Amino acid sequence: MNAVEVIEQYKRLPRQEQGKVAEFIRQGLSDKVSYADDKRAQAAAETVFDEHPELFRKLAQ
Repeated sequence: MNAVEVIEQYKRLPRQEQGKVAEFIRQGLSDKVSYADDKRAQAAAETVFDEHPELFRKLAQ
């Protein structure tokens, strides 16, 4: 079964069952996904802006 088939199967489920599947996926991903706090996000943004100033000037236009 490929991803499209899985998605089609999911769409056919009753709402309650879709909720169970969504919760299962969220729980599985929560161990693998992390988010940066404000300080780390700001530092990353500054690094990118410093490395690509011309790109950001063009995007700002």
